[in-house]
This record gives sequence, C-alpha cells and structure tokens, in this order.
Amino acid sequence: MSDEKELVKKQIEEFLAARGRFFDVLDASVPKQGNSTAFDFDACKEPSLKALYKEFYAYDYAVRKMLPHIYKKFDLSFNV
Repeated sequence: MSDEKELVKKQIEEFLAARGRFFDVLDASVPKQGNSTAFDFDACKEPSLKALYKEFYAYDYAVRKMLPHIYKKFDLSFNV
C-alpha cells in the first residue's frame, strides 16, 4: 500500500474511532426516545449536549458525504 494511501487509511480510522467515542459519551449521557436509537435531548440532564450534538452532526455529515469519494480514490474498504 502506498504511503499516501496508508496515511489516508490511518486518518479515516482515527476519525471513525473518535466518532465512536463521541457517540459512546452521548449514549451514556442522553436517554433515548422510547425503544428507538434517537436521542431524547428534552429528557437530558445536560441541555448543552443538544447544541453540541447539533454542531457535531453537521461536521460528521459533511465528512461522511466525502468518505465514499476518498474510498474510491484510494481504493480503500472498511469493515464498519
């Protein structure tokens, strides 16, 4: 694997790991709506988490839109 491809793969893995840790914190801090996976920020003891999630989601969405193009460019695949 080329150095550039390995660097991109490593950075994507780091991003996905950080994303997972972020959701671990939310899962532990914010109740869910009923039996769904949707966060119930109205029942949250830390209302500032709702604003934090909104900003993170915008960032996360932009990155996830870009990832398929990066995967294709560098011929990468992930078991996620």
